[in-house]
Amino acid sequence: MRVKDFDKIVEAWKSQILVDALWGYSLEIDEEVPKEFAAIALYLDSLTVRAAGETTEFYEGYKKASTDVLELIGVEMIQDDEMKTILIKRKANEEDKQEILKQYIWG
Repeated sequence: MRVKDFDKIVEAWKSQILVDALWGYSLEIDEEVPKEFAAIALYLDSLTVRAAGETTEFYEGYKKASTDVLELIGVEMIQDDEMKTILIKRKANEEDKQEILKQYIWG
């Protein structure tokens, strides 16, 4: 993905999402997340918000599809109201969680 295309997606997302209740929030993308995956997450988030103005069934379909795609690529979006950020990061899978638990228990 070209940097120009990625920047366009980010700016479009910011202008649509970071308004009203989310005004003043910033976007952070974890360096472990490939730019292509972050772009997909932002694009799907925009589509889902746009679909919210449609019928409930239409919105729920977009929401489910978006969630499924993000789950597939292992990415999650987290809103931190205290820090006023929206973070895109890799979602820890079951193997990662087990490894973290092992490290915690046995050092």
